[in-house]
Amino acid sequence: MKRVMLGHARTLVGVALIVAVFLCTGPAAAGASSRVLKQGMRGDDVLRLQQVLAGLGFYRGECDGVFGDRTLHAVKAFQREHGLDADGVVGQSTWNRLEAEFEKARVKTYVVRPGDSLWVIAGKFDVSVEDIVRANDIQDPSSVRVGQELRIPGAGSVPSRGGRASVEALHWDGVKSIFRSYATVVDVRTGLAFRVKRRGGHLHADAEPVSADDTAIMKRIYGGRWSWARRPIVVEVAGRRIAASMNGMPHGAESLRTNGFPGHFCIHFLGSRLHSSGKVDPDHQACVREAAASE
Repeated sequence: MKRVMLGHARTLVGVALIVAVFLCTGPAAAGASSRVLKQGMRGDDVLRLQQVLAGLGFYRGECDGVFGDRTLHAVKAFQREHGLDADGVVGQSTWNRLEAEFEKARVKTYVVRPGDSLWVIAGKFDVSVEDIVRANDIQDPSSVRVGQELRIPGAGSVPSRGGRASVEALHWDGVKSIFRSYATVVDVRTGLAFRVKRRGGHLHADAEPVSADDTAIMKRIYGGRWSWARRPIVVEVAGRRIAASMNGMPHGAESLRTNGFPGHFCIHFLGSRLHSSGKVDPDHQACVREAAASE
């Protein structure tokens, strides 16, 4: 009888240790969560949810592990944009899509430079050589050449608890591969923020507000009327905050039909150029510098 009780006690201790380790470390990936998350809940899995949403540009504010109104709105926005049921509840299907989109956003492109090797490049991005080899289907790790483009998986970052990434003055050549789809635009002078989708643009980014609500916020930033005036903004995408400049005039073609915005608008970054002249616009660049100095 004593042996049975001792064995049972050891089993309980083992289970308790496993649970304790999980609670302290949190889920290794978004899809690893063991419970459905809803408004009002707390925990490390809620913190992970906020970090992933922030990394994708949907969540702004402190990552505190509390599923409040901001988290709810961010979840619903993500679900709407990815064809999920926008109920604000994070079940397995939402977790899976979040993790898939986050992993895609974390992949960066790097151009091999003189003196580089896979080991040097892996050290720059704090990833393993094996990850780079698999991501690029490299047969001979010693054969990388100068000018070769490599995909660097897992090179992105998520905000830590209570913190946000600093604003980067990143050149347009580097922004192209980061800002590929959805992002959050924050107006530096008012603090107002709205969601956008990039529709194209090779000299700068052509973007559209995602929804009618986003269009209304953008119009509010411009005092209720559209304008070509340049404004300093921060573009939050893939866990990064990038200094930029926008104009506020709908023009040209559009891809979103229900956002109340007849066309697209321009977002400029460091070194980007006008489509009309192919030249750098001094006013846009001045706003980029203002955005870079905003924090």
